[in-house]
Amino acid sequence: MRLSSSLTGASGLLLTLAGCPTPIVAAPATTTDGSSSSTSEGGEGPTTDATPTTGPSEEPTTGEPEEVFAGVIASAVRTYRPRDAAEVVVTRDPLLDHASMAIVAVGQTYPALFSEEKARLEFAGVPEAVYQLRTRRPAEPELPDAPGQQLVFVAQARKLGNYAGIFAGRPDVAATGEAATGLTLSVGDLAPLGPEDQFELYSHDADALMLQFPVLDAEDTSGSPQLGATEIDAWTIAWRPDTGRGGWPLVDATKGDDLWLGHLVAGPLVAAPTGAELQDPWSFAQRYVLAEAAELSLPAMLPGATTAATGSFAPVASEVVSVDFRASEFMAELQIYDADLKSVGCSVAAVLEPGTEHPITGMTPNLGGFNVYGLDAPTDPACMGEDCATMFVTPGDRVLELEFGDRKIDGTPTLVVQCTRYVFVKDPGGGGVYDYVAADLSVQGRLDELTQAPIVPKLGLVRDLAVNGTAVAPDASLAGVGVNPTISFKPPKFGAPDVYTITIRTIDDIEGIDGPILRRSLGSIRTEFTEVTIPDGFLEPGGHYYVQVTAERGRGISEAHADSHDIWRSRAMTGVLTP
Repeated sequence: MRLSSSLTGASGLLLTLAGCPTPIVAAPATTTDGSSSSTSEGGEGPTTDATPTTGPSEEPTTGEPEEVFAGVIASAVRTYRPRDAAEVVVTRDPLLDHASMAIVAVGQTYPALFSEEKARLEFAGVPEAVYQLRTRRPAEPELPDAPGQQLVFVAQARKLGNYAGIFAGRPDVAATGEAATGLTLSVGDLAPLGPEDQFELYSHDADALMLQFPVLDAEDTSGSPQLGATEIDAWTIAWRPDTGRGGWPLVDATKGDDLWLGHLVAGPLVAAPTGAELQDPWSFAQRYVLAEAAELSLPAMLPGATTAATGSFAPVASEVVSVDFRASEFMAELQIYDADLKSVGCSVAAVLEPGTEHPITGMTPNLGGFNVYGLDAPTDPACMGEDCATMFVTPGDRVLELEFGDRKIDGTPTLVVQCTRYVFVKDPGGGGVYDYVAADLSVQGRLDELTQAPIVPKLGLVRDLAVNGTAVAPDASLAGVGVNPTISFKPPKFGAPDVYTITIRTIDDIEGIDGPILRRSLGSIRTEFTEVTIPDGFLEPGGHYYVQVTAERGRGISEAHADSHDIWRSRAMTGVLTP
């Protein structure tokens, strides 16, 4: 289960609208913001580019008293579930997946040692006190010259599950970070391409998912299909999937991997708004549905190579379910730090969650949904043109008839409802490009269960969010916070979070392999406490940052995956901070 990439934008299929940031399409449930993905925000995703060794599904029992280990242990047992093969239980040394890892407690550092015999990591000698498990990931393939994200767990638990769990796909997927890796798609029987349609590539077995926008430009040289096209003829794209693996997974059909191309047919919810409809954001909402899919044939992908993939689309049957979406309650909670909402967006997304009896970590393809943004509406609906007075209107309550594609394959149709607040900030480098900071609320659950009642937020934003004791509103800034500021807050007024994640993001530009990146996560701190001090390695003098505090129900600090399909999240934000 994965919360996209990030939850920087609304989940599902999103368009860029005037006055709104370009959102990142996210499959629900478990990636760190701005990264290619992981199991949970601030969590540790599996990396399996090396062949693991077979291990026990649980520690052996001998009838003797349970061992008392003087320190902290973390299971290294993982269960993988390929699509059409028996599940595989493996042990993998988590140290292979990190650039560094150690526990810091009471001023001392305790290194991690891997015990293959006991299928676990051991941090010997850690006292029974609050400690920090500090890890750093390898550099991301998009940013080879920047250090990987730093992930810190502040806990007291003696047994952790960060590196164990149940995952979709096979365990020995190879991965690459080479920018030249790509696909050339040749796919027939395409339903005529519309102006808002998009495509989605996904592999269950390689745990890879990538949304792909057609380039609607007659001068395009990539081979992208154009409006009205009924086939894809040699369209070459860069391979940049989201994943829970390290790097970009390479699909290998010789090992049983699948690769699908879904066609998401999109269009307006209201065809031609008139009169009072011009003052309703829902009149400009977008709806989309997985209308057809093609299973692709291709040789094994190789690092740095462009692989030809072929297939034909076949229609996907669809179903319709009613969703009573109480958007006004989301809007009310999103404005607790500042009543002046200036840019908001909501999504209602149906996705296919891997796992049936319980959720497991893996890619989640889109099945259908809606996207709506706040609207600068004319105060007089009869007024036309740029000189009309306007007012900002947030999305209101709406009963939606949600159509979603049903591919009749294993998994759980899951509904993810999310509303996001955006606050635009100036480029600290002096450029003309505005960036944004974001806060959001999301509710996730089984589609057939969550739609039985009105959809409302179930976990509020944390209260009294402060930096070094000073509140920093989303549209404010605070200088001189130092490189180790203290972040404090109070629990939400409703809902009972299991854990908090403090994500540190920068709005300073950095050059990536595909061009400049304006906004990214530097890492996170995951804890059950309501006050933490940001350790070294996150903030630097002269930098520009902001902090998001995520409250989460359905996932604990020592869990490897959620115990339930029901996941509630809220994410508050500070304004821009400078050390």
